[in-house]
Parts: sequence; C-alpha cells; structure tokens
Amino acid sequence: MSQEIPAINRPRPPGVRVQDRVLDAVALLTLATGVLIFAVGRVQLNAIAENAYQPPPHGVTWVSRAEHHDAQTKWGALIACAGLILSAGAAIKHASSNRRSPK
Repeated sequence: MSQEIPAINRPRPPGVRVQDRVLDAVALLTLATGVLIFAVGRVQLNAIAENAYQPPPHGVTWVSRAEHHDAQTKWGALIACAGLILSAGAAIKHASSNRRSPK
C-alpha cells in the first residue's frame, strides 16, 4: 500500500528562476517583433501590387521602394526564426530543469 501525502503537507515544487522568465520574455518579444516586421512588409508589398501605395517621395523609385519592403519581409522572417529558436531553447531548458527537480 502506498500512502499519499496530504495536499497540505506536500512539498512545493521549486519556482521558476528569474533568468528563465527573462529568456521566455526575450523569446516572445523576438518572435512577435519578427512577425510584426514581416506582416508590415507584406502589407506594403501587397499595396504596391494593388496600386494602393502612396507615391514614394521625390527621387525614390518604385523599384527601390519594393526592394525596401522585400528586405523588410526577409528580416522579419529571420527575426521570427530567431524567436522560434529561442523559444525552443527555453522549452528545452524548462523541460530539463523539471527532470532534475526532485519529486
């Protein structure tokens, strides 16, 4: 017969460290920033394609404006991927710390 410890007397699991929460926040902000930059670039490229984009300033060509937004989408995708990598690293770190903690 196994005897269970009443809920009142059970030891509390160790809390999550501040460093882990900071890593979570950085991963979330990096991912969200990348997605936002990518989305803005895509919306602007669609506006150019649909001829709904406001004319660029004097001396700026349509091609350079399109290249600007194309680069914006590429950088947004790269930043979002970095956020995903940070998120995966944070998840692995959380999982490994849960295995090490005594139960």
